[in-house]
Amino acid sequence: MERTANTAVEILEACGNVSSQAEVSGIEREYSSIEYSPVQTVDGTGSRRGLGLRMTRNGKLGVSGQWGNVLPFELVDRAISSCRYGPEATFTFPSISPESPPEVPDTLGTLDHDEARNYLNLILDGIRLRAPDASLTGRISWGTDRFLIMNSTGLRASYTKTRSSTSLTVSVPSREGLLQSGCTIETSCSLPEVKDVVEVLALPVSFPGLSPGGAVGRKRVVLSPTAFSVMLQGIRNGVSGRLLARGASPLEGMKGKTVLSPSLTIRDMPDLPGGAASAPFDSEGVPARNKTLFEDGVFQGFIHDLASAAASGEVSTGSSGRNLGEHSRPVCTNLVVDPSRDASSDTLAETGSGLLVTDILSAGGGDTGSGQFTFDCGRVYLFRRGEICGYYDGCVISGNIYDALSRVITPGGKQFRCGSDILPFISLDGVSVR
Repeated sequence: MERTANTAVEILEACGNVSSQAEVSGIEREYSSIEYSPVQTVDGTGSRRGLGLRMTRNGKLGVSGQWGNVLPFELVDRAISSCRYGPEATFTFPSISPESPPEVPDTLGTLDHDEARNYLNLILDGIRLRAPDASLTGRISWGTDRFLIMNSTGLRASYTKTRSSTSLTVSVPSREGLLQSGCTIETSCSLPEVKDVVEVLALPVSFPGLSPGGAVGRKRVVLSPTAFSVMLQGIRNGVSGRLLARGASPLEGMKGKTVLSPSLTIRDMPDLPGGAASAPFDSEGVPARNKTLFEDGVFQGFIHDLASAAASGEVSTGSSGRNLGEHSRPVCTNLVVDPSRDASSDTLAETGSGLLVTDILSAGGGDTGSGQFTFDCGRVYLFRRGEICGYYDGCVISGNIYDALSRVITPGGKQFRCGSDILPFISLDGVSVR
């Protein structure tokens, strides 16, 4: 990280005569990977280094970024050009450096390819207990990310974390064709629990030999954590202070009001142990903190970066996120939905009868800004009295996210990792199905 830090100092010095304030962020990434399939397993390693620059010039905000061998004056020149058409600079970069995070238990730092391969073999063994003809393909990547940020107002901060991304697909031949199930789980400090990965992957392929059925109209629908995570993208957009500043948020004026079902509590948790998106501070150097977005269905408030906070008369919630060379925007980190304290882990039994959606193939045709959604779910499963009894192909569900999440029958009693989120199954009433 010393080389990246030295280059960052050079960039700030080069900005001294051309901008009123400047900020440099850097990342060094070292990673290992395994491509896993029934045919062969391929090991990989690699590294990346990048730097990003933001500056204020003539009242405008400009950005630039580059991976690889960064030339400081090139980065500065591109940022100057970006200032000509950039947004108004309505805020000042923070000058107080956040505290360094404490060390946490970490098993990813010593993980090797043989251990990762054995981990995948355990997942396959677990799936074959439910589907003996199953095959497994996918990829695990893991490694170390080192971040730093410094600016012309005196802020200096850095942190290091290990992170894994596990993306897997199970295939099972059946008389109806090839059944497939996939998941992506991201973690920090450790790999996902084998039993949880098996449970998420095996569910959609555990019911060969079912008879087809039909389902049209308003139905009870159970969303798996994978499908629920897609629906929550609308919530991520809705709570953004950027949308509020543009006058486009469906949650404007709703703070303190009941928006979702009283059984739903949704949190944004950058301080979550083992969270893939956990961080001690955001991409602007503002300390990150856990936030409750909805408590018992009541909207608690928006998330902000420095720009959206200035536009809304608020303060930053430490929620800035951006890629190198991009402007900041408010982002959620690890979304966590509280499980039901009263429900069992068998959400189908709690629901009774309806449709089980295990995945969403595409989310086109909706508008996540307003909360409207249209989800192509492919194959869904019909269940009656809590038992899978058939399937329905080509299922599409649609509606409004806030309306759907106001009619929750029950969240499940157990949470699962999905992407960077931690979610239960969720049962909804009156979802439009065609």
